[in-house]
Amino acid sequence: MIMRNKQRLDISYVPQKIPCREREMERLELLMKSNGKALISGDIGTGKTLLAKHSAKDGVYVNCFINRSEHAILENILSQIKPNFNTAGMPSRKLWNQITSNSTIVIDEVEGVTIDELTPFLYTLSRQAEQRGKINYIAITRDANILRQMINDDATWSTFAEKSVIHLDLYTHDEIVKILEYRAEDALYPKSFDEEILSLIADIAINSRGHMRTAIDLLRNSAILAEIKGKDKIEAEHVREVNTEDWNENLTELSRNHIITLLSVAVACKNKTYSTIDQIESIYKIKCEEYKEKPTNFRNNLGDLEKKGIIQRRESRYTILYPPSIFINRLENLLI
Repeated sequence: MIMRNKQRLDISYVPQKIPCREREMERLELLMKSNGKALISGDIGTGKTLLAKHSAKDGVYVNCFINRSEHAILENILSQIKPNFNTAGMPSRKLWNQITSNSTIVIDEVEGVTIDELTPFLYTLSRQAEQRGKINYIAITRDANILRQMINDDATWSTFAEKSVIHLDLYTHDEIVKILEYRAEDALYPKSFDEEILSLIADIAINSRGHMRTAIDLLRNSAILAEIKGKDKIEAEHVREVNTEDWNENLTELSRNHIITLLSVAVACKNKTYSTIDQIESIYKIKCEEYKEKPTNFRNNLGDLEKKGIIQRRESRYTILYPPSIFINRLENLLI
């Protein structure tokens, strides 16, 4: 068995700790205690929603790309605060009055509010304390600067988010590994994974649009696949296999020398997670002789393949991000 608690690798799961975001969490807690408001910005997979939900454990959550109008947002909020309250036929101004004072609301993807309602909604939200009672909120956006341009009103921006923005940078490879280790220890059985597997997942994730979301998905799906195959440990081939759906590289566009270089990496990594450059070069020279190709530009070829996102370098070692068996068969056919 590998999976000890599958739910703890769900994207929606909020763990007890959020590694590598301690500084941002501290600032968020300060902002919520002092002003009761914060705006978290950052790219996909940087942990914005996770950070907000971790801080607002007893708060309500609403996504503005699902609930795009002010009225729909307020109805969603009230359905969580007052489940038995009937909002039918009530105008938005009366719905605002039904939100309990000092409630905490997580407003995700706030830029999803329809453009003609965005500024009035955020202005009303941030001015509640002056009208009837304070509403605490953590708003989430991918880009605070773009959101400010969309609001296009200095007074609204000032009350809504000025001096309350927390920007989350993309995770580094080492940070992704650290987070994966924490999540794996929480969800998987001991000895069912190792640091090299987590590093491989991080290498794939860091080249993806989703970053940490991708990393968690890969860890969960690799564990499930390993169990299906009757293994008691996640292997590199499991990670690469669940990553194949994102592979759309046209190998016929590669030069013959690049094909031999890629074949050499695939052979070197067939039964391991990473291989040294010397191990790969040794295979490359043998393959060049086998296919009557002059061994040239080996290291440049590796760099080109890395830029294409097919292989990844980690210090002085390389790995292939997709199943070597797929590449070996296809590349050998191209070289015949």
